[in-house]
Amino acid sequence: MKHIKKTFGYIMACFLLSTTGCEDFLEREPMSITHPNVYWVNQSNAEQALAGAYGLFKYAITYQANFLYWGEITGMNFMRSRNWICNYIQGSGNYILAYRDQSRNWKNLYRAANWANTIEQYVTDMDSGLFSSVEEKNRIIGEAAFIRAISYFYLTRLWGDVPIVEESIESSDQLIDDDGYIVRIPQSDELEVLAYALEAVDKAIGLLDYSSPGDARWAITANKASAEALKAHITLWYASRDRDNRELMQQCIDAATSAIDNSNAELIDYVVEGQAGVDNMCLGQSKTGLFEINIDAGMNESWRMSPGDNNHIGLTINYPVFKNYNNNGPLIDPDYHGKEFMSTDPDRIDDVRKEVFFYEYDDPSDSFISKYQYQSQDPNSEDQYAQFSESNILIFRLADMYLLRAEAHAKMGSGASAVPDLNTIRSKANVPDYKGATDRASLIKAIFEERAIEFVGEGQCGFDRIRMDYYFEGVPWMSQTRIEKKGYYWPIHPSILSVNPSIVQPEYWRGKL
Repeated sequence: MKHIKKTFGYIMACFLLSTTGCEDFLEREPMSITHPNVYWVNQSNAEQALAGAYGLFKYAITYQANFLYWGEITGMNFMRSRNWICNYIQGSGNYILAYRDQSRNWKNLYRAANWANTIEQYVTDMDSGLFSSVEEKNRIIGEAAFIRAISYFYLTRLWGDVPIVEESIESSDQLIDDDGYIVRIPQSDELEVLAYALEAVDKAIGLLDYSSPGDARWAITANKASAEALKAHITLWYASRDRDNRELMQQCIDAATSAIDNSNAELIDYVVEGQAGVDNMCLGQSKTGLFEINIDAGMNESWRMSPGDNNHIGLTINYPVFKNYNNNGPLIDPDYHGKEFMSTDPDRIDDVRKEVFFYEYDDPSDSFISKYQYQSQDPNSEDQYAQFSESNILIFRLADMYLLRAEAHAKMGSGASAVPDLNTIRSKANVPDYKGATDRASLIKAIFEERAIEFVGEGQCGFDRIRMDYYFEGVPWMSQTRIEKKGYYWPIHPSILSVNPSIVQPEYWRGKL
């Protein structure tokens, strides 16, 4: 029987962070990391540490399908999961999920950020002669900076004001003051957190090189274009939180443009390439990927597929991928905004994504997202349903850069510059050119809806609603009062508040936990 394994690097990182397992340094006192003179002595060790950082980030966003709860189910665009836990969100916007404490606990993202920061600090001080080249040393530091940046970006998109931990936490001594009290790290304003993430991603951009499809590392580790894609996201989010800061929006445009022009990535033409193009995109490391979470049984980075509700496969796939039809499984709801606008917009009649992104799109009782259907047979089992997942989780891809750039142009009042990018993406799906109004509100609607169909199932739409302030269609429980109290952020787990009283719950959630 084939066993599912986590990467060796992840196991190593957990071991180094704690002799009893990965314990959150903001909640508990971590044990000391191996002495630098013992561990940080060659490139191989540094590479293993970097693999551990990627593993920690992967764990943070995939554990119990976190990325879907955070960025997909909250968006309420296409997919209605009939699972009872998802109904907390879909029914009333309640983010206090039963049996899903990790969805409102930031500890795993801090683990990833702390381990990345540790790599940056130690590898920087290592002699360059310990590496095959100076460029390789810089790559490791740059990838670690990328992981630190993306971890903090997720943290502030989910909780707003969060602590910034600039020092690598390696010993319990760092969390205890001279009087023996636990050091309490307060939250920083979300703009400070975004500035911190931006500094980290700029560092990554400066140290990394571009890559190309076909390279063994393509898209599953960060390269310069991955970092530019992250910068485009950070700066546009930052601008939205800072009163439409035009300088930041221009930085988004510049980063997206550089990724488009220099990444060596290409758009998938769904009209020409059809299902084969989507298959390649979702299996991963395709020509269009910029950064994605690797799911590969051959690399021991997969798990057995099941219809259970504690993984993203179970929340998005149904029969016939699985043996039996699941009455609690996912459904593309005709009353949700995504299906509604696709049905009422005459431009969408021949949108080929209806066929290549979904199973039985027009069947109201049996339609679901098919992006996570890819699997490989367990060679040691005769059961045809003994399958391992092979679907990568797409974080950034080239289409994202065109639509982020279009959004930034629209927000800056340059509709003429936004429309070509919007049309580029529409053309790949057999959707006619946009002929609507070019004022900000009209274009934001058009771009939001294009993102809703293009990135369906990829954990983007919930964050898109916050960044684009697009709640008036499709999310009945997100009232103006809730928005004013920042109720789009997630509640902070009570265990964090009990250990660190300086942490303040987002206003909307106070008294609700």
